[in-house]
This record gives sequence, structure tokens and C-alpha cells, in this order.
Amino acid sequence: MKASRYTDSMRLFLFLALFLFPVSAQADYFLWQDRESGLTMTFPDTWETQGNRHPDDVLRISAPSNGEDPICNVKISDDKRYSIYPPEYGKAIQKEAVSIPFWKSYMGNYDEYILDRVYDGGGLGRWIASYALGSYSLRDGTAFQQRRAIMFASLYNNKLYIVECSTLNHGYERWDNDFRSIIKSIDFKKAYHNFSIGEYHDFLSDSDLYFWSQTGGEGTAKY
Repeated sequence: MKASRYTDSMRLFLFLALFLFPVSAQADYFLWQDRESGLTMTFPDTWETQGNRHPDDVLRISAPSNGEDPICNVKISDDKRYSIYPPEYGKAIQKEAVSIPFWKSYMGNYDEYILDRVYDGGGLGRWIASYALGSYSLRDGTAFQQRRAIMFASLYNNKLYIVECSTLNHGYERWDNDFRSIIKSIDFKKAYHNFSIGEYHDFLSDSDLYFWSQTGGEGTAKY
């Protein structure tokens, strides 16, 4: 069932390669869509899809590298805990549902971890999100990895969306811009009418420090 999601991927040629993806400057791009949720994400065609490892995984991609192992993973699960609340409560729900306790629980799935920073009021797709920076260890038999990651989580229309992009510790700085570009490309299937979320900020003056939703500069978070 999960494997069929890949058949919904469509190849998309973009001419903004040098601007969007500095590491993969000469690549073409795939526009991938999840059949069930409608989520879309764009990534260079030099990245390859991998098999999903967990029930909530919908997409796992990796890029060729010199021993840095860059990976982005998208998870989607049903979460109806806050379904009785109208969209206007989105910011409060984000802080309640996906903030520091959430990320501690999420990182607890790995071996030793450090949760460096957590930010509320960010944006993923067209909604409010929390994002975190951290590092962790992975052990698989005799194999051992130490990884750094940037992670986003958003609860939108009774679904929990989690995006994690990571590399081995020594390679993170090289791939950070690529991760940001991939995460910025994510969009959700529209379920709510637009409304103001967050205060206005002149994000064009320092846009390289921001993630913002597909609907505009609202709900951004600086780091």
C-alpha cells in the first residue's frame, strides 16, 4: 500500500536550481504527492526514494554524498485529539500538541539524543508548526552513527505531519540549505479558509533566516 505512493510522483523541471538547491545546482526536480493526504514536496532528482521503515512513513529520500548520508523523512498519522476546536485555536493547539514535550518524546525513539533548540509559531506547508534542532545516536548491530537533524511538526486537519532531515554530524552544515529548501517546498491539501496567524514581520529583509508557509510570511519563526 505504501509503495504505491511513489507512483504519484511527477517529474517537474524547475529553472531555479542555483537559487534553491546550492549543493545540487544542476539537478532537475521531482514534485512528489502523497495520494492519501495530498501533501506535496519538491526535491532534486539526484535524491532517491528509499523503503519506508515505520508505519507512519510516507516518504524517505536520500542524496548521494561523500560519506555524509543526507536523508529526509516524512511521517503522517491521524490525530483527532483537537478536532472539536476551530482553526482559530491553531496557535494554542500547536503549543499544546507539538512543542518541547512532543520533541522529547520523538527524540526518545533514538539512542542518546540532545534537543538543542525548539521553536513555536513556525510554519510548515500552509499551517502553524513547531521546529527543532537536535542530534542523536543510532545503533544497528555493530553499526553506529551520530547524526544532526532539523525537524518540523504540524497538526493540520486532524493529521500530524512530521518532517525530519538529517546527516552524519560532520556533514550537516553542507546540507543545511538543501534541507531548508526541501522543507519550504512542502504544502498541504487546503482544508481551512485563510486567516491571520501571527504578527506581521518584514521577512524579506532577512528571509534567509526564516521558514514560512505556502500561504505567506505569517506564522514564521526565526532561528
